Amino acid sequence: MKKQWSESHSHNYTESKYSMVKTSIVSFLAIGIATSFSFVFSSSPPKSYYHSLYKSNSISDNASISHDLYMLTRRPHAAGTEANAQAAAYVLSTLASFSINSHIVSYDVSLTYPISRSLVLTQPEQASEQLPVVFDLRQEIYDGDPYADAAREVLPSFHAYAKSGTVRGAVVYANYGRVEDFKRLKEMGVNVRESIVLARYGKIYRGDIVNNAFEAGAIGAIVYTDKKDYGGGGDEGWFPEAKWMPPSGVQVGSVYDGAGDPSTPGMAEYSRM
Repeated sequence: MKKQWSESHSHNYTESKYSMVKTSIVSFLAIGIATSFSFVFSSSPPKSYYHSLYKSNSISDNASISHDLYMLTRRPHAAGTEANAQAAAYVLSTLASFSINSHIVSYDVSLTYPISRSLVLTQPEQASEQLPVVFDLRQEIYDGDPYADAAREVLPSFHAYAKSGTVRGAVVYANYGRVEDFKRLKEMGVNVRESIVLARYGKIYRGDIVNNAFEAGAIGAIVYTDKKDYGGGGDEGWFPEAKWMPPSGVQVGSVYDGAGDPSTPGMAEYSRM
């Protein structure tokens, strides 16, 4: 956990904009349809009708659930994208086919998308003969991957709601980026201020890793997926031959510390319906 004599500079530009996101409130359980859209049901049919519907084989047997799960997971559908609108349309048509009165409601919410990202590892000036290492920042598509086409539609790795900018500095490894990890670094005499923190996913929320680095005085944070936590062991291999994340894989998600839409902090957007 000592300070590394290397430098890294990175930038991450994300676009914050309001996007028409079709959301819905889904009150069914047995069908197991999970999506970022919600639907509003009319109260005309009695509750017993829906209860009996969800228990019927036509909507809750393994074949039906398997089909719905496949249709909703066969393509990435980040909020605000065309694929997400198509997922909402599929759920709407499925509910309509069972005479469930439903409709789609659109909202303006604050979302971020990656515009440009880069990560470069350089050596100190006294070791300048070594060429910089430029990281690809994309998960590889492997030969024989049955989901290769879908993988090409995945948004590139970035932290949603992370601040845009460019930073350059020495790298400090901070284990999982927990409060106790930064406390340990301080006890060891490692100065985190004006440095870029390198931490691995696990133990705590990724947003807390970034926030803890900020509180410690760091100017940036790089979070990676460690094989020890997500890569498995032995000769099992990795996806698609096994369940483990491939070497180039990395966890993605938001670093926003709140609930719902950031433009309406403290409450989920659907609660305003």
